[in-house]
Formats: sequence, structure tokens, C-alpha cells
Amino acid sequence: MTGQYFQPGVAEPQIFEDLSGVIGGLRAAQPSLVAASNDDLLELLADFGGRLLRDPATMRLDGVVFLAAWLKRANLEGMLELNLGGREAALEGFIPLGEGARGTRIAARPHGLVSMWMAGNVPTLAAFSFIPALLARNVCLVKLADPEAGMDRILDVLARSEGPGVSGRELADCVGVVWYSSEERDLSVEMSRAADAKVVWGGRGAIEGVRALPQADHCVNIDFGPKYSIGMIDAGIQQDSEQLDAAVAAFVRDIAIFDQRACSSPQTIFVERGELSLADVGDRFAAAFSKLPPKPDLDAYTTVQIVNTRAQWALDEVRDVIASADGANWTVCMDQEVSLKEAIQSRTVFLSAVDSSEHVIPLISPRVQTVGIAFGDPDKAAAFAAAATLKGAVRCVRPGLMNVQESPWDGKLLINQLVRWVTLKP
Repeated sequence: MTGQYFQPGVAEPQIFEDLSGVIGGLRAAQPSLVAASNDDLLELLADFGGRLLRDPATMRLDGVVFLAAWLKRANLEGMLELNLGGREAALEGFIPLGEGARGTRIAARPHGLVSMWMAGNVPTLAAFSFIPALLARNVCLVKLADPEAGMDRILDVLARSEGPGVSGRELADCVGVVWYSSEERDLSVEMSRAADAKVVWGGRGAIEGVRALPQADHCVNIDFGPKYSIGMIDAGIQQDSEQLDAAVAAFVRDIAIFDQRACSSPQTIFVERGELSLADVGDRFAAAFSKLPPKPDLDAYTTVQIVNTRAQWALDEVRDVIASADGANWTVCMDQEVSLKEAIQSRTVFLSAVDSSEHVIPLISPRVQTVGIAFGDPDKAAAFAAAATLKGAVRCVRPGLMNVQESPWDGKLLINQLVRWVTLKP
């Protein structure tokens, strides 16, 4: 069994037969991470974000603009405050629990080594996973889904980043990025047995496969499984042409980013019957899509799926389709059926007319992650969100924000789950 280990500053990945050396190096690097202050880490990560946008090796990577914005100090500070309930100082040592606690002190301690299995749909996903773990002072063993995704370049930039009390190289040494074939089960077993916590992103098969691996009794499991995201355009916003056009343009950006591969990308958008016909709304989506630059590449498999879908919808008497003239760049499919359509991705959106936004609620389950809400009435939007989240959705956000990585994600406060709350009563 063999795999590849990506080290900052090393042009070619190292070949390994087992993970003992990588795991040993990560555990040896943890003391310097634990000793770092919150302020030092936040300054270093802010510098890292800025460098990602300036470095020729990373500035054009898919999703790096979002990653750089996410790494801004103000965002990470807010994330720490939310995750730790305003007790961020507990990452640095024991703090008073509060009045009435009779001298009890608490601290947020790392689990230790977090093994992470990545999905291949978003190239920067690993960074969104290991940064929270590092802030919680864990070291990370990251298994990539795709060795060519660019994470080696991102890690190189991290290693060259600078902070006041901790170096980028020290932080990069706390992240072991590896790749090996899914057939190399022994390596996954080794990753699982070494883990004090496991984070898994992927489909049902990937989640179940990692769950089945042997692990330590104390190991914490955090899963981010398959999700589906939708949009909702109500009748009220259709009364304001400018607001509707802005919402449609924002939905199109949510669709185009990550080529709809992210779990937060809208696949089906429901349109409440109002002043405009479904065809009118479809025309607005087509106009917004037409303003996008052509997709840089079209893989054969997805192209065939798009062409087949276009043909099926065009031949159906109760359906309609608007398609780009320049190949399979974008597709708008329209019908009157209140259902979640199978995701085709790659700028393919399904618009479905509904009599009322309330009719969408029964379709929502924990499978639905994000709902993009374009409503004319904020109170109506809040009522819809209350019902949608009760049914299982975890994010109801305005169009344009659907793919913005935030905390909580999938209903989880990741940093909070990656620490152990310990007590001291002197």
C-alpha cells in the first residue's frame, strides 16, 4: 500500500507505505500550536488569506476568493465567539466559569489529532475544515479526494505566511495532507485508529465507510453528509422588477460558483405564482446566465447529461426549457411540478411554479441544507424560514449568500465540537 504526502516547499509529494511518520510529526508539532495565543493565530491566518489572493499559484484557484474573505480576522473572531459562547480565552487556559460557580474554572482543550476525509466537490474544502481544527489547537491529518485540487499550493502559501508570535511554517507543520487510493483500506484504518476526532465530508458511501473503520473508544465523529439546496421566490418580490432582477442575478452567482457541485448550491428554485409567469422569470434567469463568461471546460459526462435533460424537457408538453446557444453553458428548465429535481449541476437550474410558498415546506427534510429566500415581505420570509428549519433545513439566506461558508454549518458549531471542555476546582 502506498500514498502521497504533500509537504510545503517540496515540489514532488513524498511516497509513503504507512502513516506512522506523518502522524508522529503532527503530534510533535502540537505543543507549539497549543502555546500560541488566539491573537497570534488570527493575525497569521489573516496574513495567509491576503497572500492567497496575491500568490500566482493560488489566486485563480476555484473558491480561493471566498476562502480569503473567510480568513479575515473579523470573521474568525466572530466564529470563535459564536462557537465558544464568548469564552475564547478558554482556548489559552483556565478561566472563571462565572458567578455562582463557587470557584470553578473551565478551559477548552483540543481533542488531539483530527483525521479528516475530504469530498472532491470543492477544491478549498480542506482549508475550511482544518482551520477551525487548528483554532481549537488540534493537529490535522487530511486525506484529499483529489491530489490535483491545489491544496499543496495552498499549504505552501500557509507555510510562508507571517504572524507576530507563531510562524506559518509552524502552523503548516500541524497539517498533514495526504492522498491515497480508496482501495488502500489499511491506510484509512491507520488514520482512523490514530484519530482523537474524525471529520468526514462526502456522500453516503463515504460516510458509512469511515464510520465502519476501527477507532479509539474516545474518538469523536463529525459528519458532513450529502445535502441538497433549493431557492424560493415569492409573489411579493415580483412586484418590484429591480429587486427581482437583483435576486435572480444573485441566484445565478450561487449557481455558477463551484459549478453547482457544492452542497449549498441551488438546484431547484420554486417560484410562487404572482404578477409574472414562470416563463417571465425563466427569461430573467436566462438573461443573467448570458452575462456570465463561458465555462472554461465541459467534461463529456456532464455535457451528455445536460443535453439529454434539455431534450427530455423540450419534448414534454407540460415543461419548457431555455438553453444557451453556445453549447452546454447554462440551462433553465421550467415546470409546474412541486418536487425536488435530480441535480444535473454545471449551471443547470430547475424552476418550478407553486401556488404558495407553504406548498414547498412538505418537501423539506434534513436532506435540504440551504434555502435561498427571495421574499418581498421580511415577516413572510421569517415565517417561511421558521417552518423550513423545523422540517430540517439548516440555513435560510438571501440569494448570493448560499455558498458563503459560515458557522454554524450543517447545523454544527465545528470549533465547539473540536474541543473538550474541562474543569478545575482548586
